[in-house]
Formats: sequence, C-alpha cells, structure tokens
Amino acid sequence: MALTNKLRKRPPTKATVRRAQLITTYGVGSILPVESESFMVAGLEVWRPRPQDAIDEPRLCASLGVKNLYTPPGGDGGGMVPMVRFPEWVSCPTCLRLDKFWRLADKPKDQYVNRCRHCLTVRLVPSRFVACCVSGHIQDFPYMSWVHRGSDRSAEDTRHSLRLSTDPRSSTLAGITVTCTCGASRTLEGALGRGALGQRCSGRSPWLDTPQDECAEGLVGLQRGASNVWFADVQSALTVDRSMTEAEQLLERIRPELQGIPDTDMKVMLGIKARQHGVDEGSLIDAFYKAEQVPTDRGDALRALRHDEYEALARLHPEIDGSETFVCSPTMVGADDGAGRLFDLVSQVPKLREVRALRGFGRVVAPSRESGGARGRLSGARPDWLPAIEVLGEGVFVRLREDSLAEWEQSEFAVDRAERLTHAMRVATPDWAEGAESVSPRLLLLHSLSHILLSELALDTGYPASSIRERLYAEHGQSGILLYTATADAAGSLGGLCAQGTVDNIRAILESAAERAQWCSADPVCLESTATGAGARNLAACHSCLLLPEVSCELQNGLLDRASLVGTESEPDAGFLHRLAN
Repeated sequence: MALTNKLRKRPPTKATVRRAQLITTYGVGSILPVESESFMVAGLEVWRPRPQDAIDEPRLCASLGVKNLYTPPGGDGGGMVPMVRFPEWVSCPTCLRLDKFWRLADKPKDQYVNRCRHCLTVRLVPSRFVACCVSGHIQDFPYMSWVHRGSDRSAEDTRHSLRLSTDPRSSTLAGITVTCTCGASRTLEGALGRGALGQRCSGRSPWLDTPQDECAEGLVGLQRGASNVWFADVQSALTVDRSMTEAEQLLERIRPELQGIPDTDMKVMLGIKARQHGVDEGSLIDAFYKAEQVPTDRGDALRALRHDEYEALARLHPEIDGSETFVCSPTMVGADDGAGRLFDLVSQVPKLREVRALRGFGRVVAPSRESGGARGRLSGARPDWLPAIEVLGEGVFVRLREDSLAEWEQSEFAVDRAERLTHAMRVATPDWAEGAESVSPRLLLLHSLSHILLSELALDTGYPASSIRERLYAEHGQSGILLYTATADAAGSLGGLCAQGTVDNIRAILESAAERAQWCSADPVCLESTATGAGARNLAACHSCLLLPEVSCELQNGLLDRASLVGTESEPDAGFLHRLAN
C-alpha cells in the first residue's frame, strides 16, 4: 500500500530493543522513547517480514486465524521496525511554547530537526500526557479543549496559541499550567483518570494509516509513560507431540502443492491427492477445511490448544537424536500416602518449546474476561500473519488426582468460596465492563496451589520466582499445573527445574509448601479477607503468601484463595491440603 508521509518518517537515531520486547513491551501501537523524542510502533501493514524469520507452529496459527508467524526484525540484517511520531504535541522548555511538532520544530534543508525554531539550540520535549480509551484508540492530550473548559477551539486557529509553564515549587499536576493567548488559563490538576476530560473518544489510531473510527467510549487522560497506556495481549502454545491422523499427515505433506489453487477447484484436487495416496477422500477434505477454519471464539481456540498440551504432558516422549523440542518423561504416583492421595502423575519436561504471538493490545485496562477483552488493532485490515517469538526451556508437570479434586470441588466449602469470589468481582466490576464470569472451585484451587508450589520451587532450583511461569489446565476433566522456565537463548535453560520433577522431590515440595501456606504474616486479616486485590479478584491472598511477580502468573495475580488450600479458622479441615495429614 502507498504510505503517507507520516508513516515514512523514521526516528533520527536508532532505538535498540530486544525482539522479545516487540511482543511484550514495545509492540504495535506502543510508545517508544528515543533519546529526547517519542515515537509509536507502526502497524503490521508496513512491516516487512522475511521468509527466513517464519516460525513453524501450525496449532497456534490455526487458533489465531492467521497463516504465518514471523519473528520481529532484528539487528542481524533483519531490517527496522517502522515508527510514527507520537505524541505530535511538544513544548519548548525555554520559550514555553506548546504546539504540534511541525509548527515548533526547526526545518533546515527541508527536514525537521528536534529543536525549537524560535530558540534554535533547545530540544523540544514531547507532551507528557496523552488521551486513550478502552477500545484501544489513542490521541494527543486535548490541550485546547482543556484550557478553554470544553469550548471548541481548533489547534489551527492562530488566535489561540498555548504555552506550558511549570511551577518549580510544586511536583503535582497543579504546578503545570496551560495558558492561551486569548487569556484562558488552567492547571492540569484533575486532568488524568476516567471521566476527567469529559470528552468522547475521536477514534484515532495514529499507528495505522486509516481513517478515524466511530467510538462511543470516553477519553481517559494518562501520562505518556504510564504502564496502562499499552498492555500486550499475547497468546502462546507449547510445541507438543499431538498425534495426527493419516489425513492430517498427508495434508501437511501436500500443502505446498495446494498453494494458489482456486477455492472452486480445491475439493477436486483434494480428491485426486486422496486417491493417489490411498487416504479417505472425505477425511482429507474435512482435515483441510478444519485447518483453514478461523476460530470465532478465543476461548474455544485456547481450550483446544490446552487440551492437546494436557494430553501430551501425560505421555512419554523420549529424546532420540537431540533434535526434539519436546521431551517428556511421566511417572505415575501410587495413592499409598498423603501426597499420593492428592496427585497421580508427575512429568519431567527437560525440553519444551513455547511460541508467543502478539494478537492485539489493550489500553487503560489489561485485556481480560472482566474488561470485555477489547483490543487495539495491529493493522488496518485483518492480518494474515502476526509477530511472534519462540523460547526454549524446561519444566515440571503435576496432575492432581481427579477423584480427590472432584470430591473437594463439590463440597459446600469449595462452592461457597467460589461463589464469594464471583460475587465480590461482580460488585467491583465497573459499568463499562462486561460482567465477571463465574469462578469455578477447580480453577481457584489449581491456581492457588500453583502459586505455593512455584514459590517453593524458586527456593531450590536456582531460578528466581520471576523466571518461572505457570500454565494451568483447569477445564472440566483437567487437573494439571505446568511450572516451567523458558528463554529466547538457543541454549534453553539450566536444568535445575526439571531435576526437581521426581516423585520424591515433588512430594517433599508439596509438603513443605503446604506447611508454609498454613500461616501468613498478615494473618488473621489475610485469611479472613473476602475481597482483595485489583477488581476484588482475590479472597485470602496477599504479598506475604500467594502473590507472585506479574510475569509468572497467567491471571495477573487474580483468582487466588489460600483458604481453599488450608481451610479457615472455623473450618480448618475444609482445605484441599488437609488430605496430606490423613
């Protein structure tokens, strides 16, 4: 597509970020500081992925509804990531002028330079403030509207020029004053937060070369560097040994031959290939259209991925020639003691490969079930590829005994704890968000157990808690926890985590974690809590007992309850871990 001048512009100096950061921190639509300037990573339509940077993970591609995944450009000749200037409003710290960049910037030799055209030697400072909405749009802070108390004033009107002054005696927003040449003046006190601006979003997406959208959301004033200006929405998948049908295996082999064949002739070609290779024609056609089908529900796609992983983590997958990316050695556990009554399988996973793809982003609030999952767009049209990275590592998988878990989750105590948390979340859910979904006792227990096991493993494995991640398998019929570490380095990880994956070690770790969970330094307040954390998404959980570094937790440190593990003062035997003592 033809690029506008806006999208052709590049930073005057190169900004260096790691490839992984282009997925998690500085992805499409995020704001990247470059020396004294500020830019925004442009949409995927102006990226130039290279064929050699393709990542092979068909399961993840199918769940995301794209054809390919590509590693972001790197410094090894992989090109640069396009950027646009944002915010456009800048100020001069000497003459105090506040205006758009191309009005204030010096322009020798037909090229803008980041210095004030009036002061010549002074660098311009990007606006500290921006305005976003929960649908992912972002725009410059409406200084004209703010200083004129909502009156319609165009930035193009030369009768209204703004100045930004700061009171050195104050470090608050009240010490920042915007003044107009018409005499209007106003500090920025109260300018940040939901409802402060009193304006509807204009639907702008400056990282895309597209017209403004229709948007009914309200604008939220934020600081440019605030963490809630951009939240990555990442979906990942483990590369596992999912067994393929004969038709699926054939489809993988002949897929290059199917490229470019019109849809009207596809069934005929599939029939020919099926007869040539002795495969049932109907099975091959079904396999093709199932692989091409774009999932309409993110939850269904994620459940399908997790189902394959859950089954693979319970199967033996030995290392044969060293080229494997998934090696798993499961061990069944007898129910002859307390720990054995809680879990029935432990798997050592000395090798695993995870692919993480950026599928969108959120602003103001992180994309989640409670926020309605609103996501910013990565490109103007629906993309057929997404940026992704692959990481290698190791892990330990623990599967709880289904009969013990089912008995506990059906108890009156378990149902009551889950209902309490669901009620607290729904009361705390703001009007603009969708209602909170019901919390299942199974998920509440597995997530809480995962956190105490992860904390205990961090003491013995040589990895800090922030380097270990959890992966929960809590759907109906699933009862697994994968604790793993992974890095983008080709060498993978150190082996210390997998070494702890023996039955005896897991038994000792579980018993030690259970003993540690009995008491928290914040008790009795912690254990008696009925709504804690952001959005009231926890019951008995605090930084002294269950909370982990955010990078380790799948659910942003939500849906946790220590009482589900150890019971309460009035019901000390109701916790799931009480079975260890029997």
